[in-house]
Amino acid sequence: MKQLSTMRRGAGRASRWAPDHASRILPQTPCFHLCASVRHVATAAAAASAGAAASTAPSTRPRRVAAAAATQYASSPSPSDAPSTSSADAEFDFVCPICLQTHFRLPSVPTQSGGLSCGRCQRTFPSGPAYLDLTLTSGVQQKVYRQRSWGGTELFRNPLVSFAYERGWRQGFAWAGFPGVDKEYDIAMSYLLPAASGKVMVDMSCGSGLFSRRFARSGSFSGVIAADFSESMLQQTREYCLAEGGSLGGNNTGSGGGGSAPIMLLRADVGRLPFATGSVAAIHAGAAIHCWPNPQVALAEISRVLAPGGVFVASTFLTAAAPLGQVLGDDNVRPLSQLDPTAAAPYRWWEEQELRDLCAAVGLQDFRRERTWRFIMFAVTKPGSPDASPASEQQPQQQQQPADGASLSSGDFSE
Repeated sequence: MKQLSTMRRGAGRASRWAPDHASRILPQTPCFHLCASVRHVATAAAAASAGAAASTAPSTRPRRVAAAAATQYASSPSPSDAPSTSSADAEFDFVCPICLQTHFRLPSVPTQSGGLSCGRCQRTFPSGPAYLDLTLTSGVQQKVYRQRSWGGTELFRNPLVSFAYERGWRQGFAWAGFPGVDKEYDIAMSYLLPAASGKVMVDMSCGSGLFSRRFARSGSFSGVIAADFSESMLQQTREYCLAEGGSLGGNNTGSGGGGSAPIMLLRADVGRLPFATGSVAAIHAGAAIHCWPNPQVALAEISRVLAPGGVFVASTFLTAAAPLGQVLGDDNVRPLSQLDPTAAAPYRWWEEQELRDLCAAVGLQDFRRERTWRFIMFAVTKPGSPDASPASEQQPQQQQQPADGASLSSGDFSE
């Protein structure tokens, strides 16, 4: 009885803390008008957290896994050896985020915990049912150095915020003119399909998988990589996929696995994408670019990994002067942007011309967009013909034995 009483007191403290903590965080966000509703969500999250943490929290110390969990191949130093994503069978191709040369190929999310090893860099990256972690510091316990984090990124690593994202947070974007997830999905698909139909696409900064799951269910892609830097967002994506389809594996009927295409969960940094140069058919980033610490570096990485003819599609928030700019011209209202009261928030609101400049600077062309109030969705294309396939760009042959030290680790990770 004494133990039960202690547990009840602990649960009460967690319930009282959650809404107060959320109220300090959420007013800084785009949907600050939904604070009251998300406070309620945060309370529910605190009540559910004990069971959820015990059953589904991702582990950073993977256990042993059979070496056959993935097929790997090693690349030559030439970036033209990038693997193709146009295979009818879903296969997910990655590279070591450090050297960008050692390749990893997996047919699906691993069913057991293990690791992907790069002999060139003497590093092993955790992989498991929760997600692959191909960030630079994954699997490493640093003694002193800590990367300085940016508020716009760290906010979404908070489990309460991740829990609330589809439970009131994302719906609040309507105040800025976001037309709603279904309409946004339709616009995004109109840009994505010409370049990526039947291929693997990447949903970068996927959040809770709001669009990843729809892309998978569409049956238009052979696979979907749901990538985010937030561990808790990836956990939400996994839980939604399992709840809606029973697995992440996909099928050809659209019933199971969250849809007809398999989903691969990936923890990745948009500033150092773990994909080979010229290997990705399409990248989508919904309501994300304003949260990236260095958008210019991120766009350069996106341009690097896009295949010729590949497309990048993104949505974001425009400045407070944007609605007036649609009538009078953005150039004429630019001075008003300096008076924007949200300029000090941990995000960056954009002018349309800024987005055009970012894309043009990294060689992405054919800027087109849909724009309403403070919402904008735009698409740009990597120059080149998607049908061109010179001999120098053919997929490297798979190796029976991993070359250059590439291997799949079946041992434990040490702290």
